Amino acid sequence: MINAIILSGDKNKTLSDGHTKALAKINDRAMIEYVVDALAQSSMVGGIAVVGSVEHLGSLLGDRVSYIVEGADDLIDNTLIGIQLFRKDTRVLVLTCDIPFITPEAIDHFIIRSQQTKADLCYPIVTKEDNQAKFPSANRTYAKLKDGTFTGGNMFYVNPQVVERSADIARQMVEYRKKPWKMCRVLGWDFVLRLLTGSLTISGVEERMSSLLDIELAAVISPYPEVGNDVDKVSDLALAKEYLENIS
Repeated sequence: MINAIILSGDKNKTLSDGHTKALAKINDRAMIEYVVDALAQSSMVGGIAVVGSVEHLGSLLGDRVSYIVEGADDLIDNTLIGIQLFRKDTRVLVLTCDIPFITPEAIDHFIIRSQQTKADLCYPIVTKEDNQAKFPSANRTYAKLKDGTFTGGNMFYVNPQVVERSADIARQMVEYRKKPWKMCRVLGWDFVLRLLTGSLTISGVEERMSSLLDIELAAVISPYPEVGNDVDKVSDLALAKEYLENIS
């Protein structure tokens, strides 16, 4: 089993009255509660830490999580804060608070597949076909590769020992995670050409990123679109309310 870190330090005036996005209401529950519940039901997760507003999340989550520590406004800074809690672990799971669709099965699958790679950092990707079959009205950003067309997830399986030294380049990657063209500029212009010609492969991305970050990185193809459908906009929140109400 591994420990998990939920990042919830960002604010969103549109979704949660200026408070952390984690508090956005979905059918009378805070969005982060769906993520906490999925982690608690996972057979692969031990402790759960939340990085965010202690004032607003402490009373909400109570003893359902192991730690609640004050966060910052930056995703990478919050990751560094959370990692300190489990810095002696060999691997931890890091995920954002805005994936209310996430399920224990999706979490277990990602962790098990990541463990098999023995990589320092694993990132889930989902095919366009799988995502559109599950969430046909979701507006996602896709990258067309030789292996298929994929969208990225909102979870990471990571070795705490490599996080700090990779933080600067990771900031750029996070900033551009929904902008494939800018991502390619970071990775190198040869990637742009290979993307245009449809010859860019998953293994090619893994090799370039491993070299760039000086770690071993692996992509994990997930059959669970729930790992990547986050809530950023009012339309996303409406979709979440409709979908989760129908399955409750």
